Amino acid sequence: MNTRFTAALLASASIVAFSALPQAAQAQMFEEIVVTAQKRDQSLSDVGVSVTAFSGESIERLGFTNSVDIVAQVPGLNVGTPVGEGNNPAFTLRGVGLNDFNDNSESPIAIYQDGVYVSALAGMTFQLFDVERVEVLRGPQGTLYGRNATGGLIHFISKKPTDEFEAYARATYGSYNQIKLEGAISGPLSDTVSGRLSFSSNNHDGYNENRIGRDGNEADSKAVRGLLDFKLADNHNLMLKGYYSKADTIAAQYQHVPSDGVSDIYGYSDTDGDTHAGAYDRAGALNIEAYGVSGTYEGTWGEVDVTNVLSYSKTDKFHQEDTDAGPVSGILPTFQANIRQISEELTFSGGNDKFNWVLGGFFFDTKVVGKLDLLVNWYAGFANAVDSDPTVFDGLLGAGTPSLGATADDVLLPAIGYDVDYTQDTQSISGYGQVEYNLDEKWKVTFGLRYTNEKRHIEYLNAMPAGYLLNDAFGGVLGMQSYMDFRTGANNNGTGIPGLDAGAVGNLNDNDFNNVSGKVGLDYAANDDLLLYVSVSRGFKSGGFNAGFLDATDGLTTANVPYDSEKLTSYEAGFKWNSTGGMFRVNGAAFYYDYKDFQALGFSGLSQFITNSDATYKGMELEVGATPAEGLSIQLGASYLDAQVDGVFIDGVYFPDVTPVLAPEFTANGLVHYEKPVTALKGIVGATVSFNHQGSHYFDITNSASSKQKAYTLVDARLSWMSENESVELAAFAKNIFGKDYNVYSFDFTGTAGFLQEMPGRPKWFGAELTLRY
Repeated sequence: MNTRFTAALLASASIVAFSALPQAAQAQMFEEIVVTAQKRDQSLSDVGVSVTAFSGESIERLGFTNSVDIVAQVPGLNVGTPVGEGNNPAFTLRGVGLNDFNDNSESPIAIYQDGVYVSALAGMTFQLFDVERVEVLRGPQGTLYGRNATGGLIHFISKKPTDEFEAYARATYGSYNQIKLEGAISGPLSDTVSGRLSFSSNNHDGYNENRIGRDGNEADSKAVRGLLDFKLADNHNLMLKGYYSKADTIAAQYQHVPSDGVSDIYGYSDTDGDTHAGAYDRAGALNIEAYGVSGTYEGTWGEVDVTNVLSYSKTDKFHQEDTDAGPVSGILPTFQANIRQISEELTFSGGNDKFNWVLGGFFFDTKVVGKLDLLVNWYAGFANAVDSDPTVFDGLLGAGTPSLGATADDVLLPAIGYDVDYTQDTQSISGYGQVEYNLDEKWKVTFGLRYTNEKRHIEYLNAMPAGYLLNDAFGGVLGMQSYMDFRTGANNNGTGIPGLDAGAVGNLNDNDFNNVSGKVGLDYAANDDLLLYVSVSRGFKSGGFNAGFLDATDGLTTANVPYDSEKLTSYEAGFKWNSTGGMFRVNGAAFYYDYKDFQALGFSGLSQFITNSDATYKGMELEVGATPAEGLSIQLGASYLDAQVDGVFIDGVYFPDVTPVLAPEFTANGLVHYEKPVTALKGIVGATVSFNHQGSHYFDITNSASSKQKAYTLVDARLSWMSENESVELAAFAKNIFGKDYNVYSFDFTGTAGFLQEMPGRPKWFGAELTLRY
């Protein structure tokens, strides 16, 4: 076993031992979190699956402000931001994830908000406010939830309307002139109707300095959520929800790192060592607007509980990127997407002390309309060289980086222009069920089954407009003038992908998948304090289409456009133990994943595409909590992962036995919280210190040295005072106290342009907040 993981286990055991000392006699009970991981209210300790949950109070105490922040305190959960903060996140859980940032893709980690699946990647980064709890379920999902997922599930659950009036408001001021406001008002509107209205806004200056323009990585976000709770009759309830959010900011900027340590093909080099500063000629915009409505009916008919969730949502995104990350207008992509989603989930459930069952059906329909534009400019001197010697272009295709830079002809001219338009439609219908049967007071067996039918259709066109150097100089022989047109089956210039002429498309633009998956589990309640469980489950995620910048000159053919579904078989064993009196608890799980057709993202030149390969994952997690004294609570978590992908073909090269991206071998997290009434201050003083350690990991499936992020540890702290009646709270906080530099993603453009893109994580951040409650 990894020595660092062993050390973490020993540290955890030390805390458990410490918590058993005599002074622990005054310990208070852990806050008991009720979760709905198995579609009914249960204590977290009674659920025979690997779950991490946060209450709303814990989220406030830890200073989580958006959906990505929870990664800091969930063992085995990681996230990367391939296109920057606030944009499409790449979640991985136990190493299972997908780092493709194309908007027609879906994550194998299913994200839910108030029972509604969120398919849009651009809609997965949202503000956390007025939250009741968050649940993170590890492993394949499908026998209890509407959307099938191979890696796990994260459910964000809002606070509901109350029968009595309540309200709160919170104002935060922090580094980079951050001003964050949030609040909620809730209460009865009539004898049968109650409502809750919540809002949040977050604004701060850019923390990535632009020496020649507007700073990047700024925030200008707002969100509002409304809930209406109708009591239709005894045991019949209807909850209506509407939400709207908008981010209108200057996007995150990459750090420019010359591959050869000197300069890129544009003659630029950023070597000052400041990871939060650069010179960017393009202050790229990031605009994401999301809104939706849903209705959730819950009722009891006889002895059967019925739940129906119907939803509609829309997410629109516009993003401009300065890919060359320098002062030259070199590589300039623009990403646009409009994503419409409709979902309907109907479940029936029932049971008693002996037997519990759930039966459900799920319908999902989404349409993604994407538009991607890419302009690549080169110096006129290089253009002249291309005209006289076409082989000069070979370097830019990966054979080597041409030494170009500024010349006497220091004029930028358009060289390559991609104009991608696509429309992707997805319809999925599924039926699922799960039964739990108590064999006796100690043993319980679980069976689950799911059938899924999923259809996808895409229309894709990548055209190169006239007037670009390579179109003019080469007559379109690079295959970019009209790479492919699934709408007509035509290849207009006749020199692109062989065989893709009229009538030759066949069913390449249609996918139709049928899958049967399920679960078998066995729980053993050894006593009132210890639960043991084992399970075998299978997850499924359908295949799809590569719809980014695809170029035949990068070696891609029509066969690379569709990719296959992935299937994961999980073998898991775990335990949950609470000490008598609740002074401490320990949860642990070990797993083995047999992964078929794992979906891996690769790059070839300027083309990005998903390919399939088999993989094997194995590992474990451990979570320990203790209350060794009244007012003092300690929590620790650790994960160990050994993940290996059999091999992938990238740019014609086979890379065997690679590690998946965003899959560190070891992670650790923890917090210490202490609070105590102080009579002299007429209130309760609290302090929280937390940490998150990420082991080394890769950002590229080829495991290149340049894509490796070294291990790092982030430390946060919060100090608070709350009035005796809990109506007023003052707090000061610090995040990344020691100013650790680290990357949340990187791309290697060595072969095409002679530099690396590195996306830095947040710098140290300080602030204060005031909360008023009624």
